[in-house]
Amino acid sequence: MKNLTDGKISIGYVSAAHGVKGEVRIAPLTDFPERFDHMDVLSLYLNEELVRNLKVLRVRRHEGKGELIIESDIQDRSEAELLVGASVLIDPEDRVPLPEGSFWVDDLIGLQVVDNDGKVLGVVDNIISTGGKEVYEIKDESGKRHYVPAVEDFVKEIDIPLGKLRVELIEGLW
Repeated sequence: MKNLTDGKISIGYVSAAHGVKGEVRIAPLTDFPERFDHMDVLSLYLNEELVRNLKVLRVRRHEGKGELIIESDIQDRSEAELLVGASVLIDPEDRVPLPEGSFWVDDLIGLQVVDNDGKVLGVVDNIISTGGKEVYEIKDESGKRHYVPAVEDFVKEIDIPLGKLRVELIEGLW
């Protein structure tokens, strides 16, 4: 049986029911929460199964929480409470277009990392957000992990079609 969430991307989740009229609060997991303002339907998944296509009637901001309140075709709070914890998933082609030079995390994971001489150093295994710049976690062939800040001083080229990330290392970084 095929997993219904294979390849889908989470952009948020239902954090709570809101009020008594069936509204839900959505915690966005995207750098583009405004995308919800233009969505007519939210596909909600629980345990990797589609549980509801929620028809969006109105979106408003939940003051001070960073969450969105979605007014939908849900009739009452009890029905809304059943959706708490559900993920809002989209297909990859429905992602917001990125500016030139920006990449999706899942595009970077698995890229082969090479130095300026073409020597293979490992693969991008994870991306760690430090609050400022990201750090690429690179796993070498022995399984050891190395950390390279995702800044121009170190990351010289990202070639998604070729599956390569070229870095310039300084002494002590590796």
